[in-house]
Amino acid sequence: MFLPLHKRLLLSILLCTSPQLSCFQSSYLDTSNDNSPLSCGSFDLQVHAGVAPILWRNRGAFQAVVCELELPTGPVATAFDLPKFSTFYRTPWIVGGQIGYALDDNLRIYLEANYLQSRAKSDVLFDVPFIPGETVILNLEKYKTIDAYFGTRYYFNRWCDRASLFLGGKIGFMHHKKIDFDFVANVPGVGSLRLAAPISFYTSNTVVSGGFNIGLDYLICSCVSFVVTLDVVANCGFRHNSVVAPLTGPSGLLHNLAAPIVAETQLIIGGIGSEIRFPITAGIRYSF
Repeated sequence: MFLPLHKRLLLSILLCTSPQLSCFQSSYLDTSNDNSPLSCGSFDLQVHAGVAPILWRNRGAFQAVVCELELPTGPVATAFDLPKFSTFYRTPWIVGGQIGYALDDNLRIYLEANYLQSRAKSDVLFDVPFIPGETVILNLEKYKTIDAYFGTRYYFNRWCDRASLFLGGKIGFMHHKKIDFDFVANVPGVGSLRLAAPISFYTSNTVVSGGFNIGLDYLICSCVSFVVTLDVVANCGFRHNSVVAPLTGPSGLLHNLAAPIVAETQLIIGGIGSEIRFPITAGIRYSF
């Protein structure tokens, strides 16, 4: 906007004595900063979606309390160590949104919420070392999380009045949904023992979560941007879980019983020490 010289001087004096009008000063007096990535004092809404690969770190073991067998390790026997996330699950997808506010022409704060889900792989097979020839098949439910964050981002001035690189960080909470599972043990000389009904593999929990992000904000028009973001987010994983597994099996194979086998086995499912997620999303940001 062009203003006559005497009006510009008067406006400058007023702005110097009124800090609350600093955003107005940036918009009307700083004609050299036309490539500013944000509009000071503006709000914005963003929606995004993408994929979020996950790493499970410091994984525990899948154990069973077996009092019937005299094992060197005692009654608690390790069937197998828990595998990486990608052994149980496919690549998760994520959807979410943000409400943001521009503190100045380069700094933005925001509130963010996301929903993440992954479909489980079928019939994941493990060998059980303490009983030669025994195998275990696991089928888990979907992996689901909900998270919420407070974050801040610094946007560098736009290149060619279009593209702006940003760096940021965020802190908040993540809620893991409960995961049930089905279990089949193929025992030599006995047959297949399976759960009478699905039981809890991991219980739900809420943990602190946080990380940092880098991305590109590309201006489509005066108030709409296309946003691509790479996040690195870390949080604690699931706690260990101890559960009684009611097992049923074929008749006539154990102790010459005519009725089906019914037994209860104590299972101890080790926890996940930490999760590291790498959400890669694309979205639209609308400023007003």
